[in-house]
Amino acid sequence: MDATQQADIRASVVVIGGGIAGLAAALRLHALAPAANIAVIEAKGTLGGKIVGDIVDGCVIDGGADVCIGNKLRATHLFNSLDLASRTIRANPNGLPTYELRDGYLQRLPTAFDGELLSFPGGVRELVDLACLALDNVEVLRDTRAEVVERDGQRWNVRLADGRSLMADAVVVATPASAAAALIPGITAELASTLRAVECPLTTTITMAWRRIDVPHSLNATGYLVADADAAVSACTFTSAKNPSHAPDGIALLRCYVRRDVDDPVALMRQEVHSVLGISAPPLFARVYRWTSGIPLYTPTHAAAVRALGTQLHSTPGLFVAGSAFHGVGIPDCIFSGERAAESVVSYLLSRSTEAAA
Repeated sequence: MDATQQADIRASVVVIGGGIAGLAAALRLHALAPAANIAVIEAKGTLGGKIVGDIVDGCVIDGGADVCIGNKLRATHLFNSLDLASRTIRANPNGLPTYELRDGYLQRLPTAFDGELLSFPGGVRELVDLACLALDNVEVLRDTRAEVVERDGQRWNVRLADGRSLMADAVVVATPASAAAALIPGITAELASTLRAVECPLTTTITMAWRRIDVPHSLNATGYLVADADAAVSACTFTSAKNPSHAPDGIALLRCYVRRDVDDPVALMRQEVHSVLGISAPPLFARVYRWTSGIPLYTPTHAAAVRALGTQLHSTPGLFVAGSAFHGVGIPDCIFSGERAAESVVSYLLSRSTEAAA
């Protein structure tokens, strides 16, 4: 349907999952069908999924993604509906290079990202905060886990872990792959196995701040990648250089990515920056974000499995999927996925209304 067209749909829709895909689905649904009853179910106490962050002593900290690809984000409906143009800031405004740590030395990478990367004054978490503020006409159930989605006549029954049930005319499943495999009714054993096999490796991010005078390195780069695939630290971002507005003057803000479980990630990062950047002073503060299930890694058969799932969903009308488990792991990809699911819901509900009136 047309991007600005509204449908007079008086139906109930449940969105399972309060990450950015689920939020985008709910907001797009409300924009297209303002009379519909929309509920978002989130198992955790907070919305946004892996988009988290904090502000400490004037330093903006991203626990997950720290930028969005600009042309992709601008192409979403969310960008305009939330007036994000007035809030975004350009990352790496000085066009700094990125380095690679190889054989103990930092070597400048020959190529750089040829495009616009965007952030927000309060970090990427601000995107979630703005989306949540726009949910004023959407029911949000936090700390609520969906356990079963089952057909009940022409509608869907979403059974919750606390014993309640929600009846819906359509359902959007916007959860991680393993949870989706358990929720999608009638899914074949092969497809369920494929979804459960989507690897989401443990990831930890650690952000630390120092007085700039205590950092001997120039930090004249966005950071560095680590060439050794066996190294515990996979990358280090010079946040105060990449996003200068994220740290006060005179403060160096750095973030390391750890790709396996370690007992003391703070000690690991201190060892890393001492070895590579010569920083020996204790940090002003440290913040650790540990993801037991990180960014999905797609197998070569993932795209075919998603197509097969789409074919199977044709036999379960009113059920739709969205999120990084299916359609891309970047924030704009997840937003697109949620918005496409919402548009499919509206098309389905309109066609059902037409059939009922015939």
